[in-house]
Amino acid sequence: DPVARLNEALDGRYHIERELGAGGMATVYLARDLAHHRDVAIKVLRPELVAAAGAERFLREIAISAQLQHPHILTLIESGEADGLLFYVMPYVKGESLRSRLAREGRLPVVDALRILRDVADAVAHAESHGVVHRDIKPENILLAERHALVVDFGVAKAMHLAKATVTVPNEALTEIGISLGTPAYMAPEQVAGDPNIDTRADIYAAGVVAYEMLAGTPPFVGAPQAVLAAHITLAPPAIATVRPDAPHDLATLVDRCLKKSPADRFATAATLLAAVESAASAAGARGVVMSGRTRRAVTVAAAAAIVIIAGVAWTMTSRGRQAPWVHEQAIPEIQRLATAQEYDSAFVLAARARGIVANDPTLNALWDRVASKRVLTTEPPGATVYRASLNDTSHWEPIGRTPTDSVRLPFGAYSWLRIELPGYRSRRVLYSPVWSQREPFVLDRVNAPHADMVHVSRGRFTARLPGLDQLPLLTLGDFLIGRHEVTNREYKAFVTAGAYSKLEYWTDEFVKDGHSIAWDQAIALFRDKTNRTGPATWEAGDIPPGQEDFPVGGLSWYEASAFARYAGMTLPTVFHWSRAAETSASYLIVPGSNMESTAPTKGSVSRGMSPFGAFDMAGNVREWCRNADSEGKRYILGGGFSDQPYAFNDAYAQDPFDRSAINGARLAKYLRDEPDLKLASRPLERAYRDYFKENAASPELFESYRRMYDYDRLPLDAKVESRDTTPADWITERVSFSAAYGRERVSAYLFLPKRRASPYQLVLHFPGDYGVHVRSSAGIAGGSAVDFFIRSGRAVIFPIYKSTAERSDSLESTMPNESIDYRDHVLMWSKDVRRSIDYISSRADIDTARIAYFGVSWGGRLGGLIPAIEPRLKTVVLFVAGFRMQRPRPEADPFNFVSHVIQPTLMLNAKYDDYFPTESAQKPFYRMLGSPPTDKRYVVYEGGHLLPRTQLIAESLAWLDKYLGPVK
Repeated sequence: DPVARLNEALDGRYHIERELGAGGMATVYLARDLAHHRDVAIKVLRPELVAAAGAERFLREIAISAQLQHPHILTLIESGEADGLLFYVMPYVKGESLRSRLAREGRLPVVDALRILRDVADAVAHAESHGVVHRDIKPENILLAERHALVVDFGVAKAMHLAKATVTVPNEALTEIGISLGTPAYMAPEQVAGDPNIDTRADIYAAGVVAYEMLAGTPPFVGAPQAVLAAHITLAPPAIATVRPDAPHDLATLVDRCLKKSPADRFATAATLLAAVESAASAAGARGVVMSGRTRRAVTVAAAAAIVIIAGVAWTMTSRGRQAPWVHEQAIPEIQRLATAQEYDSAFVLAARARGIVANDPTLNALWDRVASKRVLTTEPPGATVYRASLNDTSHWEPIGRTPTDSVRLPFGAYSWLRIELPGYRSRRVLYSPVWSQREPFVLDRVNAPHADMVHVSRGRFTARLPGLDQLPLLTLGDFLIGRHEVTNREYKAFVTAGAYSKLEYWTDEFVKDGHSIAWDQAIALFRDKTNRTGPATWEAGDIPPGQEDFPVGGLSWYEASAFARYAGMTLPTVFHWSRAAETSASYLIVPGSNMESTAPTKGSVSRGMSPFGAFDMAGNVREWCRNADSEGKRYILGGGFSDQPYAFNDAYAQDPFDRSAINGARLAKYLRDEPDLKLASRPLERAYRDYFKENAASPELFESYRRMYDYDRLPLDAKVESRDTTPADWITERVSFSAAYGRERVSAYLFLPKRRASPYQLVLHFPGDYGVHVRSSAGIAGGSAVDFFIRSGRAVIFPIYKSTAERSDSLESTMPNESIDYRDHVLMWSKDVRRSIDYISSRADIDTARIAYFGVSWGGRLGGLIPAIEPRLKTVVLFVAGFRMQRPRPEADPFNFVSHVIQPTLMLNAKYDDYFPTESAQKPFYRMLGSPPTDKRYVVYEGGHLLPRTQLIAESLAWLDKYLGPVK
């Protein structure tokens, strides 16, 4: 317990009263200074940061701020180390942060923005005179108290910077544990670029960003961190006058000057900036920054009507002239760039802002349709107000309509936070994506409804999305509740205290150990704590470990979890219900904020790893027992525990129901009405798991017999160009067809030819993900936008319409492997479609057949372990999210038996939290077995789910093709 530990370490000096808040770097506590009888705030660094920064270095740097005694700098009272905890003490300020005020009000009145900016500039100027640079000026580090602003945390950012520069562990590790060199939205270009010679002009830039946000209601650049960092270096922010026309000219000018890319173009010193702010305040008549309260109120009241009228006239007369150039010269190009990079959330925010300035612009309208999708949002009951916030910025909530909404716009293919409110009902916060189906209606529970500590999961047709269980059918699930948090020690203690271990009515499951039934009393005798008392395996003396009442209970067998659920009037969720509530497809958003790869559980419901429905810690902390057994009698236990690797969140793991490991816990479910398919959802599930590191691939002789099955008769192509479209700016689209290698069918393909390069062209053959199986037209799936970067690089692309997809659909409903001959025959047909497409390409004089690359995505990535092995005309391979599947096909259709014969140079681009291809069990064995020479294969893992940042995809792919096919001439 950190509070108890701190109180013991600081005994006689301070008494910790409660936690005030926690962030990525430290936890802040309210404490009592016992010697001086005053409240103070104590900031305690996270232990891993202490280990990285080093106590001596940190204390040396933080001591610098003790020399800064200034009305607008929060004084450092003391710093030190106690029982291995690094801390520093500050006065307790009864007020709020600037971030809190911005979140509540949005943009601020000009007079308030001027006053706060003046105080910040004054603080930075004082620090500058002592040779101190803050490095992390942002609204969170600016406190507001009695109309004054105080800057906090001087010295902290530099200490972290020195730690990252000199510590021996990898930089990536330091980034993961939270060491900050600045906050992306407020970082000066030279900070982004890693310039070691940072001076006060970086603080001036950050102060300019803060001023911009106070006036505009948003920083100049928003979106994903990588995009924001790039924007600081490459993009000019919209002039403040275009987004806040009532801002005084002098103020707008000085803010724009603060935000110059080159430090030399900014104010040379903070003192100069301070003088400019005071001059702007004087020129604007905003003497409220120094006037008494009474005088300022009189001026404000007298001028209010005139300001409103003047500002309204100025807006009407100048909005087009002052803002339209920004829309066309800066906003539209940036929206196009963001959309191309698939950064749809950032593109959506910028496009919405531009549309508010210029209406009915054809280019802007076309972009709007590209980045914003129409959705009708519904709730039960209707009439709720829905607010939206960007995934990366929950400080700004925008109302988007009242349910049922009339086709609101949301970012295409991107996640958004939605907050749903209706008087008399509990507010809901959910993570939403337009690409998800069956998420609605959002059901609201009355304020006085039971089970307030559970979240409502909406009904629908659903299956469990876990590797190894993908062959499960769609089931109809009704509305149900699931625990907002895992079962805690406190909750389980009530079960123990009630004498439940001696009450047979809670233990109605058959006890099966080592394949044999055992009696109830024999089973109960096994459920002992560390001291042989009744209770979980993690307890001692029949009681909770001190200070861990609200931590998740660990050390439970499946039988204990099931008995507790019965005692609580609930149930353990089925695998289907658990998977529905967890939404593992959002793992790349959930897992990074969850307690995994650690040494101990944490207090529940405080992690950033919240599921889309609002349940905490479904990833990590403790594994959660589910109702279902597997074919061997083991019980599924999902989500992974605190000591598990990130991929465990997506793993369909089952273990002995008597297992009482410390990471075994529970989460409860409550079904609200008859579940139509509850019996089916509860049945035993076969786990299709393969340990590829232990399996033996086919021998060379057997492989050769398999390979011959992919041969075909080279019949005439009978090729035709069905259509030719030259209207795209950068390429010509030909729809061609030719005879298939089987069944007297014809294969259609889209061929994209670059306009600005001379033939013969290098060629990229595209094999897509399996979405083509579920549509009936190729028009939407074969567009050049999926592969446009290859075409723009000067290469041709062919996109065959493979058997079972689009117009060539048949009875196949899924591309998931199985042991049927039908699936085997489809693998043969898909491979022959590739080979026949290369036959066609070889008949054309405008294609360089010595330079053909294979580009496989997901489904195509998986088959990238097979197709290049039987098609030597492919000279290099790029696989975009690839790996093995757990399902076993017939050996002649199993990439496992082919991948070691893929000898072409191969690039694998994968994601750390992929729920289709987990890193350890699917990606790594695939890569290690690739037959490509070690120097000619590359495996890159990015943060993310079953998708990668488009910019990295483009950079890596084109560099790979340049290396192995040669640069385009």
